Amino acid sequence: MFKSFKVLSLLTMLVFGASTAYGSGLTFGDSEYWVVSGNRISWNDAKSAAEAQGGHLAAVTSVEEQRFIQDSLLSGHRGEFWLGAFQSEDPGLSAPKDNWNWVTGESWDYSNWYRTEANNAGNRDEKYLGIWSKQGWHWNDEGHLGNIKGYVVEKSLNNAPTPVPAAIWLLGAGLAGVFGLRKKYGRS
Repeated sequence: MFKSFKVLSLLTMLVFGASTAYGSGLTFGDSEYWVVSGNRISWNDAKSAAEAQGGHLAAVTSVEEQRFIQDSLLSGHRGEFWLGAFQSEDPGLSAPKDNWNWVTGESWDYSNWYRTEANNAGNRDEKYLGIWSKQGWHWNDEGHLGNIKGYVVEKSLNNAPTPVPAAIWLLGAGLAGVFGLRKKYGRS
């Protein structure tokens, strides 16, 4: 009985202790970033998942942030990944580079479009932003899921809550293990 409890405790600590509640990413400025793999996940589902993890899809607002994401965060990855921008409107699909917005509400002062983007390829309504290895990590307006391999999450470190329930649970599991060992070896 004690052996199975010990194994269960060890497995639980490995599973829950190996990753934080908000991912285990890299820090740039006052934010933490991480990549989540998920073939063919929609932009809306990626946005919801990023928010559920305490962050948002990454808003890339400077050349320095772009370089960090492409050179550090996405290094070793291939495919296209969602970023946190959307096109609010493009009547008649005639202005693919207009009306882009960050999910954070930050101003759209920086862009890193691939030379032939944004283009509403195939006359499709490509209203979400991707960053694609095939295009040298430049931006692509995207509307379908064929190239999507995941998404980039950004989480501010300025208002990061402490995951108290997980910490309390781990403390409890550790104490239970210690008391179990004391009982097994006859120490009171």
